[in-house]
Amino acid sequence: MKNRGQTTVLFACMISILLIFTLTALEVGRIYCGKIKIRAVIHSAQSAIMADYNRELFDRYHLLFIDPTYGTGSDAVLEERFMDYLDVSLNGNDEGVNGVESALYDFAVEEIAVADKKTITDDHMKLLKKQIKEYEKSEGLMKKAVDLGKKYVDSSKDIKEAGEKTERNAVETQDESTESSGKSSKKKSKDPRKTLKKKLKLGILALVLPANSDISRERQDFSKSVSSNYSEIIKQEKDNSFSDVSNLVNVLEESSKEDVKSSLGVTDKLVFCTYVLDHFSYQGNSGDGVMKCETEYILKGKDNDYDNLEAVVSDIIWMRMPINFVCLMGDVKRQSETLTLATAICAATATLPMVQIVKYLLLGCWSYGESIYEVKMLMNGGKIPYIKTPMDWNTDLKTLEKIGDDSKNESGMDYRDFLCILLVMKEGKDMTYARMLDIMEKNIQEKYDNFSIINLCGEIMIQGKVSFNPLLAGGGSDETYSCTFEEIIAY
Repeated sequence: MKNRGQTTVLFACMISILLIFTLTALEVGRIYCGKIKIRAVIHSAQSAIMADYNRELFDRYHLLFIDPTYGTGSDAVLEERFMDYLDVSLNGNDEGVNGVESALYDFAVEEIAVADKKTITDDHMKLLKKQIKEYEKSEGLMKKAVDLGKKYVDSSKDIKEAGEKTERNAVETQDESTESSGKSSKKKSKDPRKTLKKKLKLGILALVLPANSDISRERQDFSKSVSSNYSEIIKQEKDNSFSDVSNLVNVLEESSKEDVKSSLGVTDKLVFCTYVLDHFSYQGNSGDGVMKCETEYILKGKDNDYDNLEAVVSDIIWMRMPINFVCLMGDVKRQSETLTLATAICAATATLPMVQIVKYLLLGCWSYGESIYEVKMLMNGGKIPYIKTPMDWNTDLKTLEKIGDDSKNESGMDYRDFLCILLVMKEGKDMTYARMLDIMEKNIQEKYDNFSIINLCGEIMIQGKVSFNPLLAGGGSDETYSCTFEEIIAY
């Protein structure tokens, strides 16, 4: 009888212990499930934020970047959106859509902060370059550029030899020449250099553009653009008076050093130039942007279409001039014609010992005039062979005008191909990519005034802390009922 209550006490203790273990196990499970839910919602929030990429940028340029400021200039907007998403997803709305879960959990989003971000301009536009390459893989841009390498023929060796021959003969002529005291001939010969000078007074574009062309001179304000933070070495303009043989030799030497052929074999460079030509307008392929010659702006950085196109046209003319010079150096008939004219000019100016020098200067002038005509063909939608032969020659020496018919070549390189070569030579330079961003910003601002491309990010690190309530009295430490995270949002 004395032990009658011991069994009851024993069972009561056992049941209490089992109940404590059961409740503890349930709480541990609840904590585990709560943290799993927090992690799942965080990843869901990441996807939701990534879906806020700038639609206009993607539609026009196929680039995925997000503006964490949402046009306000403050990262607090992104932090608030992330916090709101977590709060609604974890706790539900006012109607209590989470049902039973809302009774078990009371989540609190304690802190959210943007810890780090990489903008579109960081690390030499690294993320921009990466996305352009990825776009190439998905769209196969390389297929559009491989033909350029077949059309291009490396002429640097021939140009170098022509330059050395010109320099050598010019030096010999200067060594052998003496002061002439004779009277000049009364017979006057038309000097094509004067003809060229007269033509150029009209401006290069007046010589090469179709009659109905209307290129805008309206200036754009790029004073606060991305490119304003970068500097570029501006090369001195080349002398097209052809009055000094040393200048002619320098042009030929410079052209022979340009390693375009090897650049055309680099995948990244071809991807860049093809991307630009597919997404930005250029003369003959205008779009609906603020500028009609966007590619020309990327190359030259002038604040209006007219100046950009003029600078690009000038570059193509100088690109063609050495190649045409090589063609003349191998054309016996035209060399003889040039020598005859040089002799007549020197006789008229009493400088006969300088005939050979004048001959080479006239060949340079003629090559330049031929190049102007070639660019005129390009501006009219035609094509030209990269390497010239005497049969392909178009102009007369004295007038620098077209001889023969105006039929267009069906094969060769068009204006787009020459733009691609110029872009290949510019690829990799920060200024070039910065100008791309200038154009993107200007065009998108036409629709969204407060858009700023420097705010765009391709990678954002978000840190935060979410906690929830203990179900049992006493609970545990804050760490037990909280979840800290550091997540990266990246495209």
